[in-house]
Amino acid sequence: MLFGLLCCLSASAQETETPRKEAITQKDIRISFDYVKHLVFPVQVSDIAIGKENLILAERVEEAPHIVRLSAQAEDFEEETNLTVVCIDGSVYTYHVTYQSGDKTDTCPVIYEDNGKWQHHDYRAEVSDLHVTEFFFPEDVVYGTPGNEMSFSLSTYNNQLKVITAPDAVAYSNLFVIDKDMNTYHITIRRNETASYTYNFDNARQYTAHVDVNSQEMEKCIRELRTKERNIFSLGVIKNKFELSMANLYVHNDFMFFVFDVRNNSHIDYDIEFVKCFQRDLKKSKNAIQQETAIDPVYLKDFETKIKGKSRNRLILGFQKFTIPDDKVFEIEMYERNGGRHMKLAVFNEYILSAEPLYKERP
Repeated sequence: MLFGLLCCLSASAQETETPRKEAITQKDIRISFDYVKHLVFPVQVSDIAIGKENLILAERVEEAPHIVRLSAQAEDFEEETNLTVVCIDGSVYTYHVTYQSGDKTDTCPVIYEDNGKWQHHDYRAEVSDLHVTEFFFPEDVVYGTPGNEMSFSLSTYNNQLKVITAPDAVAYSNLFVIDKDMNTYHITIRRNETASYTYNFDNARQYTAHVDVNSQEMEKCIRELRTKERNIFSLGVIKNKFELSMANLYVHNDFMFFVFDVRNNSHIDYDIEFVKCFQRDLKKSKNAIQQETAIDPVYLKDFETKIKGKSRNRLILGFQKFTIPDDKVFEIEMYERNGGRHMKLAVFNEYILSAEPLYKERP
């Protein structure tokens, strides 16, 4: 009886110690040094294991954690390696990875494991080392990467992607782009030395031009500001026959534009020593140190340092867009060189929040 019980216990132990085997299908992947490959999964990736890290690099895309970026670390390697990806739902994907020479066409540039959860697009395009190539997408771009980072560099703004091609760039490579809705775009690119190109992948959406401090788009904004009539009449200060008042406040993309009218009602020229802008506490408590935070303008236009007697001028200050707490105030101070007409103008948060768009949408 005891012997029979021990046999049963022994058999049970053997059953519990034997692991359950599951068949996992291994797919073949071929990669190249001049191309980048992406793997798209249905859910977030939790773990990545690489057989030989000196041959390949696999990393999760932080902007889209369900996508893995795969690239070659060495050129023309002859060895083989493997890649295992585990997702948060417990699913496991394994791949056998080998190198593919650059003169062969990659028949599978992106590995889609998501079963159509997101939209995927595949395009071909030509780029030039003489001009910047621009791509426009239906939605804002959150991620973009070139196949060969030594040959191509990317910059993105809203739905626009710019590609700069190095003079010694490889003849063929690829781009991979993800928009804010997690739709993907794989673009096979060919280098062309004689032409410039602009690609719009959705004609239904208007181009969103890049605005920076020194761009043509910024100059366009300033020209538009010059045509605007004054729409703020309740914010100004007059001191010693000198007036500083805010005339307009507009917002466009990442910038806010403060437009000031300056009038010198005396015969004495007003020489501007400097203009200072900052955020300050609205009320100062007793025995408390008032907090100030400088907010420097990034763009100054029509800024004359001399306001002649009996004349007027308009000053335009451009800032990175901002708001302030209700218990703070945004102040602009203008100091006169060798004079006592120091002007201080306070702008409350209600004015900032009421900023109008520089370009109103047409109905």
